[in-house]
Amino acid sequence: MKLADSLINDLIDFTDERGVLSFYVGHTPAQAADPQPTQPIEIRNQVKALKARLADGDRDLAAAVDKRLDAIDGELERFLDPKAHGQGRALFVGVASGRTASVALQIPFKERVVLHDRAFLRPLVAAVDEGRPAGILVVSRSGSRLLGWKVGEAEELTSDAFELGDAQTADRKSGPSPAAPQIQGHGVDHKEMFEHRVDENRNRWLRSQVEEVLGTAKEQGWDRLVVSGGAQLRDYVANLVGDNDGLRVIHAEADWEHLTPAAISANAWPILRSVHEVREHELVDRALDRALSGNAGAVGLRNVCDALNEGRVAHLLFDDRLQLTGFRSSEDTLHPEVGGQLAQSDGVEFTEEPLFVERMIEKAVSTGAAVTPVAQSPAAPLGEHDGVAALLRW
Repeated sequence: MKLADSLINDLIDFTDERGVLSFYVGHTPAQAADPQPTQPIEIRNQVKALKARLADGDRDLAAAVDKRLDAIDGELERFLDPKAHGQGRALFVGVASGRTASVALQIPFKERVVLHDRAFLRPLVAAVDEGRPAGILVVSRSGSRLLGWKVGEAEELTSDAFELGDAQTADRKSGPSPAAPQIQGHGVDHKEMFEHRVDENRNRWLRSQVEEVLGTAKEQGWDRLVVSGGAQLRDYVANLVGDNDGLRVIHAEADWEHLTPAAISANAWPILRSVHEVREHELVDRALDRALSGNAGAVGLRNVCDALNEGRVAHLLFDDRLQLTGFRSSEDTLHPEVGGQLAQSDGVEFTEEPLFVERMIEKAVSTGAAVTPVAQSPAAPLGEHDGVAALLRW
């Protein structure tokens, strides 16, 4: 299954009475060529460790997991094949039901095996955030190509050639030579005037291209635009875009004019990733500024959970190292702790959640919020606020 916009929402409902096994693996092209790749070994070692932990606790569950692993051994082998599609792959398996779902995308995951009551989505949510849609504009003196990029794959949307019409080229040679005005028929090439005229037409053409790009960016929800081409052309495009609704222009100095979309995508990924932490700093600063000034922001676990329960969160932010235990009520609300009046609520039961951050992620996604796990450096200001913050709808 390729990643679709609705996939995470579908996986939120992936539960099983004996638990769901979630497998994550990542491969780079170089690793795919390795005759003895380490990823399958790492996954197998984590499976062994999981089985050992279960054997020391719930023997019935350990037997059920062992039986399911035997049943899916062939599928697991295919999943771990480094030559299969997708640098990043995830496989979800219901222990009791045998239900499976899989994801393949061009962003590698860190190897991981998790058994929980539902699909473990934290790595996938992080990949979707880093792989959110972006635009790629390849410009040259002869034309342009616009590509849409998402989770490691690019698709060419439009291409346009820059051409001069007859009106622009008709008078390239005209008039007698200034050195011999009495001799007719010796035309002079007004090179500088002609090149100036070409530049004016190219700039006019570029302005129309950028207008179309901005329209597409708004439609597609892009917040980044990678521009490839000569330095002068890139600078001109960047100046035309300016500070347009938060669309960040990122320069690619290499020439991608004749590359395939797959090659452009591979070259664009590290460039897009290079500004990821910058964005995280900006998001954290914005959330803190809003929350501490009494505007549409929240910080601290209790405040963020209250906003999640009310469906007010537009963008959930949390330190990606964060591990929390909390509670979920029978009314599907999240609470960092249960006490006082809340604990005495009639008819409401509370279940301890050892993967509380995952429950917060699920609540955010199910209410249409964006989710960003924040790296250590940009997450530092969240330290005094339980490691969490949110941009709110109201």
